Amino acid sequence: MTKQNIIIGAAAVVVLIIVGYLIINNQSSVITNAPQGTKTEKGTVAAPGTSPISETGQVVTQTGEQVKLNVTPGTPEAPQQSNPITSPKDLPPQTIKISVSAAGFSPSSFTVKSGAAVTLAVTATDSQTHVFLFDDKSLSAVAIGVGPGETRAISFNAPKSGEYAFHCDVPGHSGRGEVGKMIVQ
Repeated sequence: MTKQNIIIGAAAVVVLIIVGYLIINNQSSVITNAPQGTKTEKGTVAAPGTSPISETGQVVTQTGEQVKLNVTPGTPEAPQQSNPITSPKDLPPQTIKISVSAAGFSPSSFTVKSGAAVTLAVTATDSQTHVFLFDDKSLSAVAIGVGPGETRAISFNAPKSGEYAFHCDVPGHSGRGEVGKMIVQ
């Protein structure tokens, strides 16, 4: 064996160990692998990968703390978007379901109650990638990226009363009409 083969073999073993560790951790994670609408030790998970909703109606992190809506999407304190959802009809009935394509969002507006836990599912109904994002920085952590034909969801607590515009953050998409608003009462 050459020195190069030994290094490649050692690197492969390290990669296998890391992948095995990640698989084991994900399989033991009650939150990220729970079926839709399943109760976990932290709360109810609307879809695999989403942040749980506690018994008191607060969307919480994996450590049980309330999520923050004004942080970078995907960070541990932000609400987490789901894994791709294979059967959107299995989402809890109160889920707000929105489709997006080059024609825009449908529906382009929805209404929620201030402080309520909201589960929002976005489905790309065309062959493009889309990124749902609110314009207001107080909701910067609520972001959903979907690939062609894909559905993903996110749970968060609605902010104070008002209207909150959203758009597709892919360059050029909002300009062609991929915009809408959330009305909070």
